[in-house]
Amino acid sequence: MILTVTLNPSVDHAIFLDRLKLGDTNRVMRTETDAGGKGVNLARVAAELGAETLATGFLGGGNGAFVRRVLDRQGVRHDFIEIEGETRTNFSVEDDSDDPPTTFNEPGPKVEAKDWQALIAKCQMLASRARWAALGGSLPPGAPPDIFVQLALLFRQVGCKVVLDADGEPLKQALKGGVDFVKPNSAEAERVLDRPVRSDKEALDAAAALHGMGPAIAIVSRGEDGAVMACSEGQFIGKPPQIDARSTIGSGDSLIGAMLWAIEEGKPLEEAFKWGIAAGAATATTDGSEIARKPVIQELLARVQVERVA
Repeated sequence: MILTVTLNPSVDHAIFLDRLKLGDTNRVMRTETDAGGKGVNLARVAAELGAETLATGFLGGGNGAFVRRVLDRQGVRHDFIEIEGETRTNFSVEDDSDDPPTTFNEPGPKVEAKDWQALIAKCQMLASRARWAALGGSLPPGAPPDIFVQLALLFRQVGCKVVLDADGEPLKQALKGGVDFVKPNSAEAERVLDRPVRSDKEALDAAAALHGMGPAIAIVSRGEDGAVMACSEGQFIGKPPQIDARSTIGSGDSLIGAMLWAIEEGKPLEEAFKWGIAAGAATATTDGSEIARKPVIQELLARVQVERVA
């Protein structure tokens, strides 16, 4: 089973315009609303491909109920801690330019000490049933700064492998504490390693450096330029097919979700990486925070290029 832990999920509202005009009235062409959060998106993609998944974390209020309905509709099992605060709302504004979406992310509700205790107890209960636990995303107000380290240790003690997709200090701490799979994007890798990560070589060097810190799999995602991977089988550059990209929201989560599904299916890491690139590209073809669908992932898979370079 793939268990995802989303500490700060969201309801994502995507607003679509012809052209964003700052300081002026903008006429909205359409809007879309979907469930969001790294673990939520990851679980949806993995389940779409046929993996056994379970999503947990914190949800609250009407927004929390909306996230549950989305997961129910897509057949994703979930077991969240209900909190008193309201699950946050995030907004993205997209227009017909080539610029990336403009996003506005709320901090999320404050999580009380009793809720953290309840989450730890739930993860302890679920850990022995999971082969992978996926952690990541932003931390809500009141979160213990070492929460990812605590959770990773809890899971790894019972033989459950941990994948982490985080930024800044939480990523640095978790790397020191021990995880099995990390996937920062280029900007996140730059911050944690304090070096530029722009070219293929710089990205490969960054992935190799992260791999050298302990994770068996280290991937640096690079948007439309694809991703690179360093692992026990070598170093790889993955290039996605040419697509009509609409939104990159959730693409990194899709990459991890598809990879975990492929690994659980017994596929070699190189092939799993290829599935991940295809899933990330498939999600990029969707609007707003919608996630990849299996037929699109399968169609793009044949056009993904993965090269072993070391």
